[in-house]
Amino acid sequence: MNATTEHDYARLQEMHDEPYERQLAQGFARLCFAPALEAEYRAAFAQEQRRPALIFGGVALTIWAGFAGFDLLRLDVLNKGVPSADLWVLLCSRWAALFAIAAFYVSPLRARARLEPAAFAIYSLMALVAAMNAVIYKAHGIPAAESALVIVVMAPFLPIGMTFYRSLMASFVPVVVAAIAGAILLQDNNIRGLPGMIFVLALAIPVGAIGGYMRELAHRRQFLLTAMLSRQAQFDPLTNLANRRLFQRHAEAAIAHANRNGETLVLAMLDIDHFKNFNDRCGHAAGDQALRRVADAIASVARQPMDMATRLGGEEFALLLHGSDLGSASPVLEALRAQISALAVPTGTPPLTISIGATSPVGTESLSEVYERADRLLYAAKSSGRDRLATDMLLQATG
Repeated sequence: MNATTEHDYARLQEMHDEPYERQLAQGFARLCFAPALEAEYRAAFAQEQRRPALIFGGVALTIWAGFAGFDLLRLDVLNKGVPSADLWVLLCSRWAALFAIAAFYVSPLRARARLEPAAFAIYSLMALVAAMNAVIYKAHGIPAAESALVIVVMAPFLPIGMTFYRSLMASFVPVVVAAIAGAILLQDNNIRGLPGMIFVLALAIPVGAIGGYMRELAHRRQFLLTAMLSRQAQFDPLTNLANRRLFQRHAEAAIAHANRNGETLVLAMLDIDHFKNFNDRCGHAAGDQALRRVADAIASVARQPMDMATRLGGEEFALLLHGSDLGSASPVLEALRAQISALAVPTGTPPLTISIGATSPVGTESLSEVYERADRLLYAAKSSGRDRLATDMLLQATG
């Protein structure tokens, strides 16, 4: 290959590198992927975390309801009433948070809300009230489980629907609220214990953060490895097109969908002409480059959501065009044939050409029946001289 061809080949290799493999090689110590991959990870994270977040949220809400009831018993509200404004704040905030979160859980809004912002808002509300109430109890000299605030500080690092940095931000809420409320409400001997309490709470942040960081680091690595395995099982590594297994599943579903809805589709089989001679003459590196370029050209035709281009194996490809009939697909396939014949090849090498057989399902035909007819048409195109399109309607010879 000349220098230009070598450069083009290297560029094509870079274009077809797996994004998951590339990200794994680059690392992600800051817990951040490339923008497109980060969006994909967060979508998968939200879907995976929704159920655990609901479970943890339900448990937290149950415990919260228990504390709300215990407040009434501890303060003996039925017999003594509520003697001060801050205790009114304690009771009202506890029960208001309980009803607000419970209402969110049973409303349709829960299913439509984005998980991470919702989890952050619910946690922040509970942490704010819990920290403020602990300080109010301390101001009245009422024994309170201040150590429970340590659990509250570390709770956002549990699988409740927040990524690490959002969890880290949330963990400061109870610490800051406790410090501010303590400075305002505590007096005399009570305020002397405030620095110690804030220190213990602040110390819980890095302890929880270390565990949260390591868990998300491992989760992101697992996401990349799983995505790599999934992609390798469904896509051709050389051309980045769908492989035969994925194409078969998709084509079966597309044909069934078209049959149900009275829609049209076209299945085209494509084969590079005399590709073995090209490989023998130019070498396998140039052959791989040619396969990539042909694959890119075929993929450019699959523009609709249910279209699909695939490499069936070797130099054979397939193209599914949903919503097209042979009348509208034939000019597109002819343009593709012309595009491939115009691809650059090593000096002194004949141009690449393809033969195409295209057909549409008739009635309620299965994929195997449509596939077999397209394959026969491809063979007819090759038998008629190659570099041409054969369809059910006509056998076109061009070139």
